[in-house]
Amino acid sequence: MSAPTITGQVALIEDDFTLVLNRGAEAGVRPGMIFAVHTDDGQVITDPESGRELGRLSRETLQVRVFDVQPLFARAHTFVRTDDFHGLLNIPFVEENVVTVNVGDHVALVRDDATFRSSERNAQ
Repeated sequence: MSAPTITGQVALIEDDFTLVLNRGAEAGVRPGMIFAVHTDDGQVITDPESGRELGRLSRETLQVRVFDVQPLFARAHTFVRTDDFHGLLNIPFVEENVVTVNVGDHVALVRDDATFRSSERNAQ
């Protein structure tokens, strides 16, 4: 059985390390879930035949872990940057490694830590 796909957007930037997502318990969000934050500030893709803009490349900039869930929103802490070498190695970033996140940036569920930990315990 695969995990549900939950997507949404950054609704509020609470502080330097806390984001509010526009999805909550009613959408299936639970504490421990990890979401990737994607920005759409990447390169514009243009159709070479028509010249029409096809869209923009999206890139994952960081991941956040949900710690507080309300019916319609969830609060999540940033914990890993994914747009640089340290993020690729899952090394937690420190204060001088600044990542820009904007209200409206897209988020997508990448892992449910609560389910992951439960399955690890069951395997032992």
